[in-house]
Amino acid sequence: MDALSVLVSGRDWDPASWADVWVDPVTNTCMLRPAAKYGGWTTSDSGIYAKLGPADFGLSSPWTGHQADLGGDFMLYNAANSSGLSGVGPTLGVNQPMVVELFTQGVTNAPYGILDVGWSNTGDSTAGVAVRFYADGSADVYKNGYQVGAYSGGGGSPNYFDQALPQGPTLGGGSTPMTPRGYQTILLIPCRDRELLVVSSMGGSFCHIFQDLPEGTGGLTITPGESFWFKVQTPVAANLRFAKLQYAANGFVCGAPSGWRQTPSGSPSFVVYQSLSQTGAGLVTPSVVTPAANPYSLANPMQTKLALTGGAAPNWTPFVYGARAYYPPTTGETATPEGGALELLPDVTAFHLEVTDTVGGTRAAVTLKQPEAIGTAGGEDITTQCHRAIQVSDEHGMILNGIAEPPHWTDAFGFTADGYDQNQQIGIEIRDLWKLAEEFVFSEPVPLDGLTLSAAYALVASMIGIPNSLVYVSPAGADFALPFMAPSGGEWAFLCDAGDKGAEVLDRLHQTYAATWFHGFRPNPSPASPPVLSLIDPADTTAGYSLPSTASVTLYPSIADSGATWQTVYRSYSTQILEPEANDVTVTGRDPRGGKPIVAHQADTASQAVSTAPASRPANWLGSIRKFGWVDPSITTIDAALYACGLLYSRLTQAREIVEFECEYLPGVWRGDLVTLNRATGDPVTVRIKTFSGAFENVGTFGDSSSPDGVWRPCRYIGEVGSLVCPLDVYGSSVRAIAMNWNTLKALSKQTVFVGGEIVARRPVLNRQEA
Repeated sequence: MDALSVLVSGRDWDPASWADVWVDPVTNTCMLRPAAKYGGWTTSDSGIYAKLGPADFGLSSPWTGHQADLGGDFMLYNAANSSGLSGVGPTLGVNQPMVVELFTQGVTNAPYGILDVGWSNTGDSTAGVAVRFYADGSADVYKNGYQVGAYSGGGGSPNYFDQALPQGPTLGGGSTPMTPRGYQTILLIPCRDRELLVVSSMGGSFCHIFQDLPEGTGGLTITPGESFWFKVQTPVAANLRFAKLQYAANGFVCGAPSGWRQTPSGSPSFVVYQSLSQTGAGLVTPSVVTPAANPYSLANPMQTKLALTGGAAPNWTPFVYGARAYYPPTTGETATPEGGALELLPDVTAFHLEVTDTVGGTRAAVTLKQPEAIGTAGGEDITTQCHRAIQVSDEHGMILNGIAEPPHWTDAFGFTADGYDQNQQIGIEIRDLWKLAEEFVFSEPVPLDGLTLSAAYALVASMIGIPNSLVYVSPAGADFALPFMAPSGGEWAFLCDAGDKGAEVLDRLHQTYAATWFHGFRPNPSPASPPVLSLIDPADTTAGYSLPSTASVTLYPSIADSGATWQTVYRSYSTQILEPEANDVTVTGRDPRGGKPIVAHQADTASQAVSTAPASRPANWLGSIRKFGWVDPSITTIDAALYACGLLYSRLTQAREIVEFECEYLPGVWRGDLVTLNRATGDPVTVRIKTFSGAFENVGTFGDSSSPDGVWRPCRYIGEVGSLVCPLDVYGSSVRAIAMNWNTLKALSKQTVFVGGEIVARRPVLNRQEA
């Protein structure tokens, strides 16, 4: 069964299926319902509706109480405001949300602001965080004395507070003032790790992003744990009420009714996407429920339900962006295929193996004789079978666990005594399991935000159908987490969208976050078991899975050399130097809140310098700038951009020396292993195998054996000198083919852009750093 997944994002909550929660109108973030959003706010002054009074701000006459409703008195200054009014209130906890209420009087003093509020011990905007409100509905945000944001009271909607449009038509044909006049309730909520949400009862709202706070970090101080203060500008009349914002203790929210593509069994797993500061245990409890109504007659109806629970300060409420409910794929076979396994070796007349230095680059071409006899023995007509599982082993262990491409066969005449055409042949090409990754298409969107590299890679591989037992990611992959984005209504940092290919996602994880690592299939530590899809850190020393640090075999130029046998003699030797792909590397990510680029850059000036004397030029000298650009919107922090840039720089700026040699097939030696060649002249050279190919030929069968006993297995191997283990990522199993593809790669534009990146790359840079 394919993986089943349902993603609920900020715009998919079902208003008919929630209680005691609130979804803010700017970012679509779900939280426990603020007290000011209940009817009891205007009828009660206790519990979660408690208000602050004049005594909390050290105020006395002519300050007096004004009862505008039954929710507690407003603080009214019963005299003319001739020199400005202010008050310093109680000391708050870090990130304490507040409620500010005031009576606005039209355009009074509009250009200069009507009310300043903030969090600081200085009692003004020279420190901490402050907000200035204007009579036209606009607002400014300050931090430590500097203005860091200016907003329309209308948020992202048309600004109906705009003074340039003071009149609006009415149904009677006249006009009416559009400037607000009346009591206004404003919520100030530090939230989403680095934002201040401001929502007014007049309809205006905005969310300010503090750019000085790093993305992807929890526990940050948005507003300090200092005093809350206010200032009323001259000559505005003061009619104010303040409160520490509190929330409902519990609530729940459901996603819009949806349906599983297939009937699931068992219980699903969940991922809840929420503010990194509010991920305490028990704050959000997910489940799946059946919708009360099924208006669309869904075959397998479901709703994702989240139960929210309030926490201790400063985590009064979780801030939830979305959730995913999923069932993993069923990858194991539940029954033995008809006829069981077939042993095909006695029927092989030709076998060609090619292993290129690309992930999924292993394929074998097999020619079999008498296919009708094989089909009879196995109960299947293999001349018409495709996508059949075939495994190939040598004397060391299994080297290929593959899937067959559609077969092709030739007919002829020459029957055996059993009535089978002994001249009929069938050809089958076998691909490794990367074929599944190339064919797999995501049916539902699956975010990878916040997962470690290891978890993200294993998750995608399992959805493709490659079980975790056949996937290995070096331990360092668990130390690096993919950037987490606080989405606003369905935006994610790293989203496997519906229609994306599994191979593209796995390769992107490698290219962006493990560019210097080995990527591909490696033999299993248990030789009889299938090969393992591996993402291996060069520094990994895990027994059985890490890349070897010593040569598996030593080859000699002739059988006369000491220690040489006919199986350890190389018959040819040639070398090819590959120029560096680049010496100027730029990685561009995207700030997820403001959308502006984040840029990391690193240049190899020694490779670029024109004036360097020939004798002093480094091995990777080009004498010019050769650029490489990597634009990936999933990189949402400068730390991630620097990390990716450093890896790409290490990989792309190297001049590579590759060695081609021919010898007998080396059982047990695979891509990533080391081989030492004792050259006829010069010092021995140790190379890491990148690619190899060979055509195995049957030269004789002895006695009454049913299998070939004499087989010639000449192979061409390509190895790389040096410490790099990452793949060349070009096709070919000969020096000439690799060199041609390498030159083509260098000649192409080196700007690699993922979806949305072309827009990001054109915008002004938010943050640029040198790696």
